[in-house]
This record gives sequence, structure tokens and C-alpha cells, in this order.
Amino acid sequence: MKHYQNILYIMNPSSEGTDGLKQALSTARNNNASLHLLMLYPALPKELQVHQKAFEAFLSERIEASLKNVQEALGGEVVEPTREVMMSDSSPAVVITRYVLRHGYDLLVKEAEDTGGEGGFKALDMSLLRKCPSALYLARPISHSREKIRVAVAVDPITESEDAYDLNIRLLQNARSIADSCSGVLDIVSCWEYPYEEYLRHTPWLKISDEELADAVVNIWSEHRAALDALIADAGIAGENRVHHLRGEARELLGKFVRNEKVDIMVMGTVARTGITGFVIGNTAENVFEKLDCSLLALKPAGYVSPIKAYE
Repeated sequence: MKHYQNILYIMNPSSEGTDGLKQALSTARNNNASLHLLMLYPALPKELQVHQKAFEAFLSERIEASLKNVQEALGGEVVEPTREVMMSDSSPAVVITRYVLRHGYDLLVKEAEDTGGEGGFKALDMSLLRKCPSALYLARPISHSREKIRVAVAVDPITESEDAYDLNIRLLQNARSIADSCSGVLDIVSCWEYPYEEYLRHTPWLKISDEELADAVVNIWSEHRAALDALIADAGIAGENRVHHLRGEARELLGKFVRNEKVDIMVMGTVARTGITGFVIGNTAENVFEKLDCSLLALKPAGYVSPIKAYE
């Protein structure tokens, strides 16, 4: 299943890392997509602007060296990307988002900013998660072979809108496609809870027996699991799918799941509300993102409108 046709990879001029580039090239190959490499650099001070062309030539050479190394490491038939070096005269998140909008990229790939071993993502990555309209893949190093890469997807089957349902379907299908190119196994994670349980158990105003409360919890679990199974069936994904139906809050459980299960790539959505400019992440997803220490593919709902315009 092919999901992307036009991919943009952002290269960091101050980083020697090539993990993100390797994953971008693999994604382009797996999707038979075009790939454009863009290296942004901050505006030079006035006294150095006379050297701008020489500096850009130096950065272009760095692109070529990195690209050659990665292509040789991947072997086989690889996509030949286009390349560009560009000065950034504004906030990097704004420049990147405008570039995506102007050129119609459907996937943005970049290496996650270094957090010094901590989980979560730094300011630029979080800004892109909030503002960039395309799918966003934040790559972290993966040391083992592709055949051992663990892929997981988080979905919430209890939805009240068509855009939320459609986003869940896209999440499952994208994650299944990635898993097919890796280990072949997809971990599907969904969290459920009965938020009134503790209140009902301890309130002196209502007399509810333990048996009645247990039945209510079982009913909530059963409804949630039935909706999850129906959603997976609707997505039409084949292959080995392992379902993890976890009891508790997603904001607490998903980060622990990633660490305990040694997940390499997590696929998640932002909020499923459309038509509100810039309304992107929401508390639950933002809290989860702050704890992730793996690569992340984040999808936005189809009707999402970026607060950044393609042209001023």
C-alpha cells in the first residue's frame, strides 16, 4: 500500500547524522515516491555575506557526501533525490511549513532534535507537530536490521466524528504499510478506562454494590474492545497484528509501552478536530509526545488548517 508521492527531507547543516536520511530514502523507495533534500542554514551576518556562495557550495558538498554514504549503505536500487541549500531568514518551523505548503509535500521527514537521552521532542519538532499540515516523520537512530524493527500504532476507536474515524483508518493503514517493510508485525495499542469507577466506589451518596460496579466496568471494556475490533476490520489490514487493549490513560501508558516493548516507530494522530486554524495536538497527544523516545510518524486529520500561510 503506497501512501506518499512527494517527500521532503530536512537536513541539519550542523549534524553529521545520517539516520534520518537513510529512513527518508527507504520510505521514498518503499512508496515509489519523489524525494527532495533541503538543507536550511541561518542568515549570515553582514560581514560574512560576501562568502554566501562559497558557504552554500560547502553545504552542497556535505549533502553529496552524506547522500553517497547512505545510498551505498542501503544498496540496491534507491531513489535519486533532488537537492537544495537555502538560507532561512525566519523561524525554521515557519520556513519549513511554508515550503511544504508551497510545494505540496505530503510527508515531511527530519531527524528528531537531540534531547540528550531524554524522551520527547524539542521546540522545533513540537512546533512542526503543531503547525505543519503534512504527515511528519521524526526519525531517531535505529541500530538493528530492518527485519527486527518494531512498529506500533495508537488508536482510539470511540469516535464522535467522521474525521476522527478516517484518521484512525489512515493510522492503521500507514502503520501496517511500515510494518510490512520491517518486521512484518504490527502492534496495535488502544487504551480504555472507566473514569467514574473510583468516584462511584467511594462516594457516600450513591449505594452501588461491587458487583454492579464490576458489571459496569466489564460493559465499558466490552464496548471499547468491540469498537476496536470493528475499526481494525474496517481498515482492511492483513498480516500479523498484535492487539494491546490497555486499561488506563493513554498519556500515562503509551510512553511506558514504547519503552517496555522496545518500539522503534510509533504511529499516532493528533486531535481529530478540523476547521479550527492551528488546533492540532490536544492535551493527550501532547503529553504522549513528551514521553516518547522512539521515531514518530504523526498524522493530522484531513481537514486540518495550518496557522501558517504559504505566502505572507
